[in-house]
Amino acid sequence: MFFGKKRDALKRKIWIRRVSAWGMGITIFLAILFTFVCVKGAQEFRELREATDQYIVCEKAAKQLQDGSDYLTEQVRLYAMTGDTQYREAYFQEADGTKRRETALEKLRQYFDGTDTFETLQTAQNYSSELMEREYYSMKLIALANGEEETQLEEELQETTISDEDLALTAQEQIKTAQNLVCDTEYQRMKTEIQDHVSDCMASLTTKTQNRQGRTTSIFSDIYLKLEIGIVIVIALLLLDSIVMRWLVVKPLIRYNESILRGEIFPVVGAEELQNLAITYNQVYEENQETQWLIRHQAEHDAMTDLLNKGSFEKILAIYEKGDTPFAMILVDVDIFKSVNDTYGHATGDAILKKVSSLLKRAFRSVDYVCRIGGDEFAIVLVEMTSDLKYTIQEKITAMNQELSEPTDGLPAVSLSVGVAFSDRENPGESIFKDADKALYQIKEHGKHGCGFYGEKETEE
Repeated sequence: MFFGKKRDALKRKIWIRRVSAWGMGITIFLAILFTFVCVKGAQEFRELREATDQYIVCEKAAKQLQDGSDYLTEQVRLYAMTGDTQYREAYFQEADGTKRRETALEKLRQYFDGTDTFETLQTAQNYSSELMEREYYSMKLIALANGEEETQLEEELQETTISDEDLALTAQEQIKTAQNLVCDTEYQRMKTEIQDHVSDCMASLTTKTQNRQGRTTSIFSDIYLKLEIGIVIVIALLLLDSIVMRWLVVKPLIRYNESILRGEIFPVVGAEELQNLAITYNQVYEENQETQWLIRHQAEHDAMTDLLNKGSFEKILAIYEKGDTPFAMILVDVDIFKSVNDTYGHATGDAILKKVSSLLKRAFRSVDYVCRIGGDEFAIVLVEMTSDLKYTIQEKITAMNQELSEPTDGLPAVSLSVGVAFSDRENPGESIFKDADKALYQIKEHGKHGCGFYGEKETEE
């Protein structure tokens, strides 16, 4: 049976290795294929992106060219209609400062220089320049009609020559003529020519971009097909790997985790490596159980008497003081213990402490907590104990004092002073330990060798 299991585990281990090797081989192959496809796709994508970016840049430049021309038209018309110099200033700010038309034409030159498309744009620019000459003429007529000094005009306007015929006109006639120059049919025809040439440029660019996009789309379709096939293979591989990992690795690890949470040994399941891990862990677990028990026992118990120590007592008392369960607090002190140590030696004193510890453990129930909290000081927490049962405690203490006062084991006679406090009394106070200590103190003050209860005026022998 054992060897059969070992053979099954070995086969399982080999099978996992084979699957891992096949998976690695297929992964390498797919990685090479994906790399090739991605490189090809990246190349085509770059070309498509370049074409798209070119189209976007040129579209913005063409619009900028058109917007610059329209803006100049708008400002010169506003100036012609109102005579407000702010429009003339805005016009020249655009013409001489911003220069959207010139900037746009320079961008377009980078892509179309030497082509028919650029010639179309250049023609549009020439029309725009002709318009500007009409606009300069119109603005100078307006300025002269408004009585402005020629020397105060912009340089372009100063260089513009007004015909003698127009100079002979009245101010109102000059204004009318200037308005007609920027609003008549000829002006609008030239504006339309500019728009048509820009539209022709964009149509040419659109056709060129669409052709490049169509070619790239065809290539991408082939790439996507290869990628889809590769993805299906990868998914199948991952699914197979997931099944293997779940049954041979993941589920065993889950069971191991559950075992850790429950403090149990590991089940010997899963792949060979995990089985070996479980066996090793279980060996260490079993070896450490006893060690941990000893460490915990030493931490909680007194080394000499094997009773619960002071730290354990404080934890127990804190739990019961916060709860609703009635209990009794007993403090025990060995009378004249220092004299015994001084007279008979510490070895005899230790023997008496062990004897007292044995008597206390024997006298009280297994559910009670018997503790050594000091040199010759003991404390007992009696659970589920009410004050109407104090006679039981009295009897136990009396019996122990009787046995200690008449020793048969060669040890000197000693006695116990005991103080008791109950949690179910009226007005229990802040600390039942202090109350028991007060009862113990009362006993010691009245000759020792007895048991006293907190709240009683007299001690009982």
